[in-house]
Amino acid sequence: MKSKGSRGSLILLLLVVFGVPLLTLLPQVVSSGEDDAKALLTKSVEAVGGMDAATGWKTRVSKGHLMTNWPGWGDLNADCIDLVEKPDKMKLDQDFSAYDHPFFFAYYYNGGDAWMMINLGVRENERTTQRMTERMRTVDGVAYYLANSEAFYMVADVEDDSLVTAASIDRIGVVDEGDTVLIDLDKKTHLPVRHLYNGGARQVLYDDYRDAGGIKMPFHVTSFDQGAKSEYRWKEIKFNEKIDPAVFEEYRPKKKEEGS
Repeated sequence: MKSKGSRGSLILLLLVVFGVPLLTLLPQVVSSGEDDAKALLTKSVEAVGGMDAATGWKTRVSKGHLMTNWPGWGDLNADCIDLVEKPDKMKLDQDFSAYDHPFFFAYYYNGGDAWMMINLGVRENERTTQRMTERMRTVDGVAYYLANSEAFYMVADVEDDSLVTAASIDRIGVVDEGDTVLIDLDKKTHLPVRHLYNGGARQVLYDDYRDAGGIKMPFHVTSFDQGAKSEYRWKEIKFNEKIDPAVFEEYRPKKKEEGS
């Protein structure tokens, strides 16, 4: 049986041989340096408060404002509440009715099931399931990637782009569940400033870090995905608050009985 280190080396080799062409939109050279990558991720975890703080919480309640820009829709605004209860419950509520449009979204994850509600219409689809599953799995951020990634490596020769100045960051690559994730860390603070997925097709930026119950959290989070932009400005983030379990059951689709 191959050791975990051997598997990691094999994954890294396959990544270098086959994965780099997928990242041609992000000019760079993949270097080895698994130990260096882990060391930087360790510093990042320490910067947000340490492994125990970053992973030891049970619930998280975030409240704030969301501004989205969807192709063909322009800028839309919503009041937003994000509820998380480990190990497997999540609700992301987006109420646009207070601003531009008379509709509201809510995304749910509970025990492996995911669904969304749009203006009282319940929907289930593969995209929602994938995103909510990923969001729940990686809810601990850099602490999750340090503890669970299958391979680590440093990325050299990162060029400037319209969102991040290359000289200000260290870029680390990890393999999570078979997918490559690039993590940009601020050189001075070691706090995460960006995650890149699917070769840069989806990006999430983090800034305005503040202390929230002993954990440094980004109060400004901006994602770019398939031409859409979502910008969250949190007013408050609290950990270990009591959450009514019923909120994670709202609008839950009934399971179809076998043979029906």
